[in-house]
Amino acid sequence: MENKIFDIHSHVLWGMDDGSQDLQTTVELCDMASESGTGTLFLTPHLMYWEASEKLYDKRERKFEGLSEILEEEGIPLKLEKGFEILCDDDIFDIKYFKPYTLCGSRYLLIEFDFFKPTYEDVNAWCDYLKSFGIVPVIAHPERYEFFLNDYSAIDKLSQKGNLFQINSGSAAGMFGEDVQDFAVRMINCGFADFFGSDAHDLRFRNTDISFCLENYPFGLNEAVMEKALFMNPQKIIQDEQIKVNRLGYFAEM
Repeated sequence: MENKIFDIHSHVLWGMDDGSQDLQTTVELCDMASESGTGTLFLTPHLMYWEASEKLYDKRERKFEGLSEILEEEGIPLKLEKGFEILCDDDIFDIKYFKPYTLCGSRYLLIEFDFFKPTYEDVNAWCDYLKSFGIVPVIAHPERYEFFLNDYSAIDKLSQKGNLFQINSGSAAGMFGEDVQDFAVRMINCGFADFFGSDAHDLRFRNTDISFCLENYPFGLNEAVMEKALFMNPQKIIQDEQIKVNRLGYFAEM
């Protein structure tokens, strides 16, 4: 894998959420990403309350432009892309316009849920609602949700309805425990890992060094799936092209 990695999920933009809290940390995280083989970093701060969405959007725009200038001045060769990580709950049904919050203005929207409360029926309803607006939901870190861990068939059903999945790079390296690791490895080997993201929040445990995670993956993971998730599919997001998936069987049965 000699290409530059695409990291579609990070909380590197300072002062936006529970991620980086200052500009110096942000610049160090960007430098770490570049030095470890990432060529494109999506800045995806949390959007948790829709009543604050316009102010959050404007804040992200200002900081994005400022960071882009700083990286150029510092000679850090990292391309930045915009996005948000949207927290989905029933409030989503009151929203009619999602384009400003998608990944680099494409049809693809990075979404998350509460880790413990939602059911398959909840998530399916939220995703169906988003798709009614032409949005393609990209479910962040599915390996960390309780309802997925308890019901593997939910992955199959959501996949069959056109939803995509982003795996945290640290998950298959065991950073979130054995159950999460086993689930993430299964998603990779079954062809259900459509994207990778660092989900970086800080310089220590959850940082932007995806290559370090990859070096600590179990032997024998499906290289073709990883190639698409790390390089090919993210480029289709940037170009706003359709992503065709190739599942290798039913997730619940493999």
